[in-house]
Amino acid sequence: MDIVIKNGTVINAGDSFKADIGIRNGKIVALGDDLSGMENIDATGKYILPGLIEVHSYLESPFGNTRSIDNFFRGSQAAACGGVTTIIDRVVPNLDESLTEAIENRRELADAQVAIDYSLHVCMTRVEESLLEEIPSLVNQGYPSFEAYMSCREAECALSESDMLLLMQALGETNSMLLLHCGSQALLDHLREQYPLPEQGEAIPRYPDLYPPEAEATGVLQAISLARHFETPIYLHNLSSWDAIQILSQYHHLVPRVHAGCSLHHLTHTRNSYQLPDGRNYTCTPPLRRESDTQALWAGLVSGLVQVVGSTHRAFTREQKKLGSDLASIPEGFANLGALLPVLFQKGVVGKRLSLIQLVGLLSTWPAQIFGLNNKGAVSIGKDADLVIFDPMERTQLSAATMQTESDFCLYEGLEVQGQVEMTLSRGKIVAENGRFVGEQGAGQFIPRRL
Repeated sequence: MDIVIKNGTVINAGDSFKADIGIRNGKIVALGDDLSGMENIDATGKYILPGLIEVHSYLESPFGNTRSIDNFFRGSQAAACGGVTTIIDRVVPNLDESLTEAIENRRELADAQVAIDYSLHVCMTRVEESLLEEIPSLVNQGYPSFEAYMSCREAECALSESDMLLLMQALGETNSMLLLHCGSQALLDHLREQYPLPEQGEAIPRYPDLYPPEAEATGVLQAISLARHFETPIYLHNLSSWDAIQILSQYHHLVPRVHAGCSLHHLTHTRNSYQLPDGRNYTCTPPLRRESDTQALWAGLVSGLVQVVGSTHRAFTREQKKLGSDLASIPEGFANLGALLPVLFQKGVVGKRLSLIQLVGLLSTWPAQIFGLNNKGAVSIGKDADLVIFDPMERTQLSAATMQTESDFCLYEGLEVQGQVEMTLSRGKIVAENGRFVGEQGAGQFIPRRL
């Protein structure tokens, strides 16, 4: 065997056990006692987790007249150092591109850079017959998830109800999934005029009012209602409110396959952040909500109603966050890839909201199963050797300086957490050690998916 990780405790979504892990040619080939390899790594007192999966990142992602600052190499560095071994990013076709052309251009940009494995969602900002005709071929090539917006800063990118029906019908015929951003375009257009930018300062207390929780909940109900007619699998991305969780709990049984995820920041921050002097740094869609919404999301994770937690990594600098002619056009997002595991371990496991087994499900196993990453998501013979050696006792302090990102601020600046990623392996290759990236640019692979 090439590598054996010895004396650690394996944590899967269904169980935990002590075992040595044998790796050959990038795969897990043995689990047992007293294994030996060409290289042996001692993990005494450590947890061995399956590599994390980020289900929706925005690397090199345009926003207005700027773009998110982490490219595919920098973003995959941040991912590796945080224990993330697979990311699903997105491709957004330009008006003059077919879906196939857009994918080819995005792949050309990513393939030479990624240091870990990746895949892509295909974003449908318009529904045309020629685009719908491409879907069966793309699904066969390993692109089984298509993304759509009910509301969007750029109104022309939001799909109408009739377009949603056409898209769901096409997806239902090809065993592919619709990933949805839930909201109301009409209400967003109205509210962005009602709540202008403050004339002075960086505090933006009315920002959350652009995206009311009841609009998100209405979008969830609409999505479930439409998907029911075609039995289209749907993934409700980035749920953030008590209202949406209540609707989901009442109606999710109407669709055979409806999944939901939330983002780390909606579990840790509230709308009070927008009243701070640096309130612009906290802009995201959906916005940060009230404490009651945060608690509803935690309850959704515990109950299994919400199956995925992601970082929704979209890195900007403080200077970029000053852009925008109105509240809705302030760049949305932050650099969270490196914070995903340590913060959820601290707030969830140490905070006694989640078990370690539940955490692995939310960050690795369920993302792999929902999105068709069939060789990922578990420490099991035959799976890719995407592994995280995690020290549950080591304490560290989070900061922008340690997050391996071009962003110059961190939502968790100064937060002391218990637990640290000691080592990350991607298909049996060590890519990060103690917060230091040691992988190679371009070593990651594109992973075709099957639902």
